[in-house]
Amino acid sequence: MAMKGIQAAARGAQEALGIESPSHMKGLQVFIADIRNCPNKEQEEKRVEKELSKIRLKFTNTKAVSGYDKKKYVWKLLYAYMLGYDVDFGHLQAVELCSSNKFSEKTAGYLAVSLLLSDNAEILRLIVNSIKNDMNSHIEHVAALALNTVANIGGAEFADNLFGDISRLLLNSQTRLSPYIQRKACICLLRLYRKDNEMLQPDVWRMKLATMFSDRDIGLLTSVSGFMLGILEMGTHPVQEWAEIVPAVGGCLQNLVQGECPDHYEYYHVPAPWLQTKLLRILQFFPTQVFGADTLQRINAVLYSILTKPTTQRTAPAPGGTIKKRGKADAERQNRSNAEHCVLFEAMNLMIELGDRCEPDTLRTSAGLLGAFISSTDPNIRYLGLETMARLAINPNMHEHLDRYKNLILEKMYEPDISIRRQALNLLYALCRPENWQQIVDQLLELLGVSDALLQEELVLKIAILAERNAPNFTWYVDVVFRMLESAPESVSDEVWYRVVQVVTGFEDGTSEQEKQRLQAHAAGKAFQNLSSQRAMIHETLVKLASYCIGEFGHLLPQNVPPKAKFDCMIRHFQRVGPAAKDIILLASAKLLNANPEHLKQSVVPMLEDLQESQDVELQQRSCELLMMLRNSEELLDHVLFTMPVYAESVQVNNPLTQRLKFQSKSRAHTRAQLEEAAKSEGGMLKAGAGRGGKSPKGGDDSNRASDPSGGFGGISPRGGPQGQSPRKYQGSESSGSDSSDEGKGKGGAPPGGGGPRELWQNLCIMPTGRLYTSNSLNIELKQEYNTSVGRLTFMFINPGKDHIGNIRVLIPEVPYLKVQEFQAPPATLAPGQQAHHLVQVTCMRPFLQPAKYNVEYCDRPGGQPIKLPLLMPAVMTKFTTPAQLAMPQFRQHYEGFSGQGQEHVTVGQAKVNPNQWPNFIEKGFNMGLVPGSEPSHAMAAGTFHTGTPDPSKPGQMMTVPTLVRFEYKPEGNAIRITVRSAHGEVSQSLGQIIASHLANVA
Repeated sequence: MAMKGIQAAARGAQEALGIESPSHMKGLQVFIADIRNCPNKEQEEKRVEKELSKIRLKFTNTKAVSGYDKKKYVWKLLYAYMLGYDVDFGHLQAVELCSSNKFSEKTAGYLAVSLLLSDNAEILRLIVNSIKNDMNSHIEHVAALALNTVANIGGAEFADNLFGDISRLLLNSQTRLSPYIQRKACICLLRLYRKDNEMLQPDVWRMKLATMFSDRDIGLLTSVSGFMLGILEMGTHPVQEWAEIVPAVGGCLQNLVQGECPDHYEYYHVPAPWLQTKLLRILQFFPTQVFGADTLQRINAVLYSILTKPTTQRTAPAPGGTIKKRGKADAERQNRSNAEHCVLFEAMNLMIELGDRCEPDTLRTSAGLLGAFISSTDPNIRYLGLETMARLAINPNMHEHLDRYKNLILEKMYEPDISIRRQALNLLYALCRPENWQQIVDQLLELLGVSDALLQEELVLKIAILAERNAPNFTWYVDVVFRMLESAPESVSDEVWYRVVQVVTGFEDGTSEQEKQRLQAHAAGKAFQNLSSQRAMIHETLVKLASYCIGEFGHLLPQNVPPKAKFDCMIRHFQRVGPAAKDIILLASAKLLNANPEHLKQSVVPMLEDLQESQDVELQQRSCELLMMLRNSEELLDHVLFTMPVYAESVQVNNPLTQRLKFQSKSRAHTRAQLEEAAKSEGGMLKAGAGRGGKSPKGGDDSNRASDPSGGFGGISPRGGPQGQSPRKYQGSESSGSDSSDEGKGKGGAPPGGGGPRELWQNLCIMPTGRLYTSNSLNIELKQEYNTSVGRLTFMFINPGKDHIGNIRVLIPEVPYLKVQEFQAPPATLAPGQQAHHLVQVTCMRPFLQPAKYNVEYCDRPGGQPIKLPLLMPAVMTKFTTPAQLAMPQFRQHYEGFSGQGQEHVTVGQAKVNPNQWPNFIEKGFNMGLVPGSEPSHAMAAGTFHTGTPDPSKPGQMMTVPTLVRFEYKPEGNAIRITVRSAHGEVSQSLGQIIASHLANVA
């Protein structure tokens, strides 16, 4: 009787929910049985195609299909889809099932929509109302089904239409939702928030989230923690705005660690490890100042409890022994060990974040645990132990506890796994101090020669920083860099030898002249020794550094080294080095000649005369300039080649090499944007030229010279000079289109009409014709024509004045991203009222941000000083873009397809152009196609960026990059957001900055 009662109750529940028994849908069961009985793939395909044809015919028939049949056919479609067959119909029938009153039909509809439709499908709009109705249903399973669908699909459509409704579901204090529905709502909000992170306001959510952390349901707490962690990782709002949740999170963590966890949420006897790790990670995002005394005491007790709890160790197989089959006990031990170590390492991360506000006993305990971890037989535990210890070592008070593991850490530099070697290097870098630097640096120098190329550059960078920071005097530092140039010259970047030049030249730090000269003499001696050695091949980087030192400090070499020997040791390498090194040798030779004219005139002057006919424009120009000064103005030559002055103290403090290191901070709490930026470079350092945070250190007037020691040769900066130490901004965003100031205006004061160089150049970036430069003595107008990757630029030089213009020269420096050809030379002179053309053709070879330079020089009167105009060509990336015609569904499909790491660039700022003018900018200025259906405040555009580089995958075709742009405008605050997506990260970054420079003011 009891069993019959249970069965009757089950049937009643099924009827109430509209659930049919499994014996229904015989057709589906027969279809599945037929598929299983197919003897081969061909028979299966025939059976599936037959069934799909039958279903298609039923759906296209004018006769109405019952809800039961729709459900049955949709289940068959889902089964075929799960077998790997394309299902491109039945979507509308699935949508219709979503609004059914029967739970079984609604389940089939929502499941089909989740599996068969992408998040940008237009048809999703049809189920928004159904979802709104269902998630407010008094039947819990119906509400959960609707929320599941939202969480599975996500997408901009749901974010725009459902985020507010789901938020009200949670925020409404009069509605009592079960924990089951609340946790599904949190998962939905997290998914939608990642699509559009401007919909959530801390003022509204702070108290609600803090209250939810006081709940006892572990499933709900896990969902709330994931939601809160997602909010913090997006970094949209300052973490201080969420400080009110810290006590609640701390209390929740304490309850969990003290054992308030149901048995069914334990994972191998570890209480809810996923929830523990999320709570610990949330606390890491907050600065220690927001932790009150009670909260801090509670968290310290929790950390001590976690760190002192015994952990299960994994057992490694004996070396050389036979590998036994893993039993159930081994699997359980490993799974428990994984869970325990997961919580343990996250607790250490929080402890490191708290720093000195953590209990000393806890810190000492953690040091002992980490020492055991780096000796573990498990490589994963060793890796995590080294990584955690490296961040713990940032706290100077921990060095005494960690220093005893120094030899053990050095042993890890010989591990076969490069990731472990990288972490060992990070740890040695953090532990290095004046007391132990020589042992560590000497060991790293020994490793440098035998290390693989993937690690060498990072080794070089950190050895250079440690030697400069810890050496008792800078002669040791110079010796270390020359040793690196001898053992691994390919891995010594230009930034390293630039820094050597700065250090040897000296800083305004109060060091005596005698000490500076001793260091300079030592550097010159090392340089002479290396260039004079009988080695068969000396690397070009070593030639650059040594030649610079001899040219600048060669006069400090011993008297027994004659000037001719100094010149000969450099010139013997001249023919085999590249243009950048040749420039440095040339100017170093000129410095030696200026200091020793009677000894070197017979050797240096013939070399300069020969180089006047060099095919290299830079060498030709430099030799001509130096010979002119030698013959006509020795006083000017002395001034140009004068000894370099010392660098400002700010340059000493802001070592550009340290800007290359990734996340040198104790915290593991980073936003997604920070992690994506760091992931663009392999290992523990950023790519050359990219500093942390995207900003270069300010160094006053000497900041530019700090990164360009080559410019110290009297202001004549050779090629191969260092690039900026941080990613460069687009010229149009804040700097002038011309680098000139007063020089660019000519002799008559303000130019007549038409704005300054920046405005003129920026207008030409979005217009085909216009004026590039204007003054009282010279006007330059420009006409541009572009066809895919090729552009034809006609510069028209006009003399508007009454005097002749002479000595007109145009220099277009070579750049790797543009191939430049001159088909008609510029005029040498212009009579009053005369005009002449300069015809240039450019071919875009790859994505780029900074425009090519167009340097003009002329004299506005006989014998006058030349006027230099460092202009820029307006041949920016948008000029090599052509419009693409896409319908809105295609645009959304491709737009979501380009959502991978590094494929998106987002700019948020104040709009400086009315949205009604966007179509004109998009179609005529940026050469992109406006997607039909775009609105004035929400526009979409598509284009194709063209290059002249052959596509290896498509013989006979050039490489192209499809690009999609989304423009969004909010009248409240006059805000604009520009999102650029493409398959190529550099295209997205560069186009995003170029477009934003015309439409947005970015703080």
